[in-house]
Amino acid sequence: MKKRKLPRRYAKDFLRRTRSHLFSKSFGWRQFLSLMEQKEPTILRAYTTLCLSKSGTLQKSQILTSLKSAELPASEENAAAMMRYLNADTEGSISYGHFRNFMLLLPSERLEDDPRSIWFEAATVVAVPPPVAIPAESVLKSALAGGLACALSTSLMHPVDTMKTRVQASTLSFPELVSKLPQIGLQGLYRGSIPAILGQFSSHGLRTGIFEASKLVLINVAPGLPDFQVQSISSFCSTILGTAVRIPCEVLKQRLQAGIFDNVGEAIVGTLRQDGFRGFFRGTGATLCREVPFYVAGLGLYAEAKKATQRLLDRDLEPWETIVVGALSGGLAAVVTTPFDVMKTRMMTAPQGLPVSMSMVAFSILRQEGPLGLFKGAVPRFFWIAPLGAMNFAGYELAKKAMDKREGQLVNDEQMREKGMPTST
Repeated sequence: MKKRKLPRRYAKDFLRRTRSHLFSKSFGWRQFLSLMEQKEPTILRAYTTLCLSKSGTLQKSQILTSLKSAELPASEENAAAMMRYLNADTEGSISYGHFRNFMLLLPSERLEDDPRSIWFEAATVVAVPPPVAIPAESVLKSALAGGLACALSTSLMHPVDTMKTRVQASTLSFPELVSKLPQIGLQGLYRGSIPAILGQFSSHGLRTGIFEASKLVLINVAPGLPDFQVQSISSFCSTILGTAVRIPCEVLKQRLQAGIFDNVGEAIVGTLRQDGFRGFFRGTGATLCREVPFYVAGLGLYAEAKKATQRLLDRDLEPWETIVVGALSGGLAAVVTTPFDVMKTRMMTAPQGLPVSMSMVAFSILRQEGPLGLFKGAVPRFFWIAPLGAMNFAGYELAKKAMDKREGQLVNDEQMREKGMPTST
């Protein structure tokens, strides 16, 4: 790639897509072949858009025609440089094999660009990846996809969350709580659902929007950063800001779930009267200690698990397979972060007006219930977070793809209307 004057980032991207696991520093023929098969259709389509001769090759005259049609400097020198760049004789011709060997080195997203521009840029100047813009529409689309995915999963899984909260906030075990379900009833299981859904929609919408924007900024500012580090830094920044928005809703939700208040209005007034405005931010430290590792580790685990599954199956995942990977990644990350969730629940449901800290709660649990007390509610938390993980990680990705596909269809329909052709709608 250095020989081709391609950015160092392209080599890192190539290795990231072909290696068998996160820490591998090499790849074999099977991994290379898998990547080649993924890129081949796009490269072939790109090649056929060039002004090919009847024999399916490119001579200097066809390259000049291709440059003119792309409104690029069409000079003999540039055409000769482009032929030499692909290791072809300037008096001979360029075959598909020459073209493919170069295009295989490019990241997948660059394959969607005009092949004439990529080839011309690489052959005549030092190739630099185009600056990544941060389109407001794309960030808003990401925020909407993330917010809707999380709000839907929260509304469906709220009863499991209520059971988890009741177990963590009391001395009851999970089987004992299950035996009390007839007395609690469906209405009791859905206590606190309104602040929960509103809080999850706003915080996850903000988190996914900031996550996408942060990734684009990092790619621009530090193009050499490995993809895993870009994901982790973006997750860290977006999770802190997104969680800060949700904490007041989380306090109200948990106090309603634990039966401290009967409705949202009473919870707001009671919290203000007894704890003041600071009461809405009880458990902030424990919440951040839970959320940051959950999303940073969860997103990283999801990305690597999806990649490993694709390599194992040797194909792209079906939507249902993507959802299963998201669910397992979310559930595993949830179990690991359960101790912070227990401390957060105890702090938010502690008697009003009394000062409480993470260390006080942790020592109290360890003294009275032992180390296993920190993992109270791990089982319902797994079954609650697994579907949330499916929606937050996989559902968000699938929703965004659906939006992009729909937008592409609308653009295509508009172009067909302008030509007077029938559309898909």
